[in-house]
Amino acid sequence: MGQKWILLEYANEEKLAACLHDRDNFVLFYPAIGQMQTGQMVDIDVVVANSNVQVPMQAVVIARRTRPQGSRNPRGVFLEVVPEDRGRFGRLCDFADGTWMPGTRRAEPRLRVALRVAYFLPPRFHRGTTLDISARGMFVRTDGPMPAIGKGVYLKLYRSRLWPPIRLSGRICWIDEVDTRRGMGVSCFDSPRALQQLTSLVGRLRRRIRP
Repeated sequence: MGQKWILLEYANEEKLAACLHDRDNFVLFYPAIGQMQTGQMVDIDVVVANSNVQVPMQAVVIARRTRPQGSRNPRGVFLEVVPEDRGRFGRLCDFADGTWMPGTRRAEPRLRVALRVAYFLPPRFHRGTTLDISARGMFVRTDGPMPAIGKGVYLKLYRSRLWPPIRLSGRICWIDEVDTRRGMGVSCFDSPRALQQLTSLVGRLRRRIRP
């Protein structure tokens, strides 16, 4: 069974706290089942509205509640966060308790979309794929080598086979080493023309996938 991606979006800290089912054992509850089965590995993005909280984690489905047990116990699945991401789970708990606040809210919202990327790390270009993108940056998944945090990087972002790539300069903001989402967060800085091309691309993609 393939890897599944889940977006967990909460209106506020109280709604987030309700999903932190068993903090001591790093277990979340997700109030839906779909095709998920016990033992399946899933990728999770936890987002809280009106904040800069966007936490990617990986978890395993450890149990299913197929029949609701009253309004406070809906049907759904229990997800145990993998050891590599338990520090992130702890941060979510701190945020839900009001003891940790993330940094400044992103100036540009991210759009989850897969586009082909080539980035230059001497002596050659390496291949990657965007996980998400905004008018000022992107997260690039890759199996190749990655520059260190804070280093500059030159990228080519491929819009389609019919258009030449957008050529961008960026800086590595953070790195994720978890295998299923291994990659780097890139903040782009470049000529106004290149950034306008990126902004226009993001705008077209948003209109295309808008329900």
